[in-house]
Amino acid sequence: MIIKETDKKKVNGKFQQFGYDAEKQMAYYLMRAFEKDKVIRVINDLRLEKDGVVAQIDHLIIHSFGFIIIESKSVTTEVSVNEHGEWARYFNNKPKGMPSPVNQAIRQADLLKQILMENNKDIMKKTIIGQGSSGKLKYDVLVAISDSGIIKRGKNVKQDEVLKADQITDKIEKTIEKYERENNKLFSLKMNMHLSDESLTNISKFLCKSHKPLGSSSKSPEPMQYPKRTTPGDSHPVAMTSKENPKVQDLSTNQAHCLKCNSQNIKIAYGKYGYYFKCLDCDGNTGIKLKCKDNSCKPRLRKSKLLFFKECAVCGTSELFFENPE
Repeated sequence: MIIKETDKKKVNGKFQQFGYDAEKQMAYYLMRAFEKDKVIRVINDLRLEKDGVVAQIDHLIIHSFGFIIIESKSVTTEVSVNEHGEWARYFNNKPKGMPSPVNQAIRQADLLKQILMENNKDIMKKTIIGQGSSGKLKYDVLVAISDSGIIKRGKNVKQDEVLKADQITDKIEKTIEKYERENNKLFSLKMNMHLSDESLTNISKFLCKSHKPLGSSSKSPEPMQYPKRTTPGDSHPVAMTSKENPKVQDLSTNQAHCLKCNSQNIKIAYGKYGYYFKCLDCDGNTGIKLKCKDNSCKPRLRKSKLLFFKECAVCGTSELFFENPE
């Protein structure tokens, strides 16, 4: 059952178009497999927010035992993953490091779980033995690589959750079948929590209602990535400047990308004139121009390990702005 289709998006450049096409292709495979399924629910393009943290979930599968998050990755050439879980994508036949999409999906699952647990009473059906807990459900992740891409795995690297897009639906079915077999075993000590039809419907409606399309929130800018819970370490505020590069990006919305090749595979680096975006695909530099509520404001960035916060002394605000890849 398809609960929500992929939102129409305004894309900027070929790399964003490749990403959008990958999401639409995966959504098509899910529609073909589960459109008439009365139990498996599919929500495409779900954007959730909690306490300034954003989870942009490409595809969410809701089934009788929990959830499967699918992260779509557009790969026109090749990606590799080594035995340490470190990822690289190839650009002009040269490897460039990239954030792990597996870890990205796990962070999305963590935020989804937090949101559901906070609303447990509204979405979980009460039973004779008490209120069911959404925290006890299954939260699995899958990474869908474009059909045209190549996955290069290092020695002794399995990562069963990383598959070509056309293999994902079979993996979903096998995952659900595994949980069913575990519940059907006689004298089994491992019983997986099973959702009722009412709870499946409640969760589906709640998540669709919780969807926050980009630009609908009053808080801006939002983080592009999905932060982990961290303890602030040594940090210092640094004023932003546009002198690092002739190309400067106005971040009034959360569309941070390389202005040279349009890739979103970027990180924040520090140079002579302050912080700027460094592209991990083409090695290009993009300056950053921060905006605040008033023209008199002079927002700064504060760094705390991998996290960057936009802070304004005039407004008295501090917002998570970006997380660098590990």
